[in-house]
Amino acid sequence: MAETIIGLILTAAMALLWGLAGLAATGLPYAKNARRLKRAASFLLAMSYITLILCALWYATIAILMVRSGWLFAEGTVKAVVPFTLVSAGCVAAATVPRLRSLRKSGTEEPLSQETIVQAAHPAVALPYYSAALASGMAAFSPIFAQAVLPDLSDIMNRLLLLALLLLVPALLIRRRHLLVRRGEKRRTGLGIRLWNAIVAAVLTSLIGIAIIVANVITGSLASRLPEASDMMNHEHVDEGGGSPTLMSGLRGHAHVHHAVQRDGGASTIEVSALTGNLSAPADVKFELVARRQQLTLASGAKISAWAYNGEIAPELRVRQGDMVEVKLVNKDIDNGVTIHWHGYNVPNAMDGVPGITQDVVKPGQSFVYKFRAEQEGSYWFHSHQQASEQVARGLFGSLIVEPANKDKSYDEELTVIQHRWETDQGHRHAFGTEDGMQYEQMKPGTKVKLRVINTHNLSQNYILQGADYRIAAIDGVRIREPGLLPDGTAFRLGSGARHDVVFTMPDHPVMLRTGDSNNGKKDLAIVLYSGARPEAPSFEAASGQFDPSRYGRPAENEETSAAAFDREFEMILGNRMGFYNGKFHFLWTVNGEVHPNTPTFVVKEGELIKTTFVNKSLAEHPMHLHGHHMTVLKKNGKKVETPWLADTLNVHPGESYEVAFKANNPGMWMDHCHNLDHAATGMILHLMYDHVRPSYEAGTRSGNLPD
Repeated sequence: MAETIIGLILTAAMALLWGLAGLAATGLPYAKNARRLKRAASFLLAMSYITLILCALWYATIAILMVRSGWLFAEGTVKAVVPFTLVSAGCVAAATVPRLRSLRKSGTEEPLSQETIVQAAHPAVALPYYSAALASGMAAFSPIFAQAVLPDLSDIMNRLLLLALLLLVPALLIRRRHLLVRRGEKRRTGLGIRLWNAIVAAVLTSLIGIAIIVANVITGSLASRLPEASDMMNHEHVDEGGGSPTLMSGLRGHAHVHHAVQRDGGASTIEVSALTGNLSAPADVKFELVARRQQLTLASGAKISAWAYNGEIAPELRVRQGDMVEVKLVNKDIDNGVTIHWHGYNVPNAMDGVPGITQDVVKPGQSFVYKFRAEQEGSYWFHSHQQASEQVARGLFGSLIVEPANKDKSYDEELTVIQHRWETDQGHRHAFGTEDGMQYEQMKPGTKVKLRVINTHNLSQNYILQGADYRIAAIDGVRIREPGLLPDGTAFRLGSGARHDVVFTMPDHPVMLRTGDSNNGKKDLAIVLYSGARPEAPSFEAASGQFDPSRYGRPAENEETSAAAFDREFEMILGNRMGFYNGKFHFLWTVNGEVHPNTPTFVVKEGELIKTTFVNKSLAEHPMHLHGHHMTVLKKNGKKVETPWLADTLNVHPGESYEVAFKANNPGMWMDHCHNLDHAATGMILHLMYDHVRPSYEAGTRSGNLPD
């Protein structure tokens, strides 16, 4: 991230200096005498040397980025940005600087000779500056608005065309002036004439720029419109991860599934709707969740126009490991329909709750029954995956707590701490459940306490436990082996959708779990546990350290950690750019340079070991969530982690990379997306597909299945 910021500063400075140099160079033929020409040439030489040094510093920054973070972080810049700045700067050094040195030798007071004027008006004096200014401007613009990710020849040619079109008017005017001077025609040196010429050049160039923008708006808007109906699996961009051929090998286009079935005879393929697991056993526990509009009130009195299950804020479903669980979802009045996705719980594919992939959306007046065996213990949550960026924000979520089959003696009391940010009549408010301020709970000294902390907000949240040493007992529902004691005041950060189980022994003084990063003097969201008299004004202290799961407990041990090689290896390069999505202009969050449905589909075979590398080139964090599987984290920033751990939601910060692995042991079609749901809503989604699975549903406006 530091290299990106430094690069932005350097390229912006380069663009500014090259642009000023271009303006100054354009005025050289109008110098009144040789002395002024010499002074101007000397100024331009100094500016050229300074800016060339900035160029060198930027190239060094890119080299450092490659060494520190790897080729994938620099590939797009090296292929699609650097060549233009390098060629332009090279033209300045090779063509402009020698001419300026020659012009600087004009050291008398006499009027300029015709030969000197011709040399000063030569296109090689001013035009390279303008070219370098535009190329540097594009370089500064690129990381934010047009990030180059895995660029191909067409991407590079598009940038070249843009550069050529923007240079067209200045090049023609400078060339025309040079021809006039060579023919000995009288120069019009008046300020008014020169200003008029500059205005004409600016207007014509602006018109070209506007034409380019209009063309991109029209084509981008039309090309970005989502299909009315699709099977949600984009097989125009199949990625088999370098592994052995699959049933999808060599197939492209919409008829791929039918071809695959014909090739295989249909014997070993199966539809998503059939991937229900064994449902023959009767349910051990049943729930009914009614999705409806409800006016809810937080503890502060702030009112929410919510959509909620059972009219509650974050209802809790509690079962025991091994139970057969049955949940009936009823949609009372959510117009666009609802579903339930069991976040982090590896249910059979048909129970995953993604409209258009694993089921049809449940429309008003309809119901759907989810049934699955609760094989995993731990802290999980559930939410609607229909237009999730809106529906989760408005309250369609709750917690799923699976108690171990045998009583867990590591704690006596527990609290589920589910955090969310609400839009209320008093503005945005964070809350733990219904509590949007200080919450107090009384505990006896010596009580073993477990806090199940769940972050449902789109952005990561930092939590600080002060008043007691503690342990992180589980991450994303998976127990940590031999978790060590963390000092009082250690902070831990949860990405969107992630969970930590925190355990500690209650001392004889208050313990507080709060949000925030430091002792900033504000009243942060907090839970205060106390044993005696209720404390009046607990003090907020700065964090004493930050929890790092890559150096905690004993390493996870499984097939993934012991694998010498993997059957398939995929890359997910996370980026950003400005553009259109479904006809609307957005700041887009991309995977491998594309947004859904143009992102790749990862194809695997059942039983394989799969490795995925996340590379975050973007300017924001991305909590990457793979449905139906837990990922084992193996490497961070190219280095093996000391203690591999399992996660279903991995928060990847800007400039970070991770290597994760999983066993392909849950057949189906699975979403793999950023759990900042606003990012997913504008295309930061791809799919993991088992090659023998066929789609059963369609997504799009025709069916009303609108997953994000």
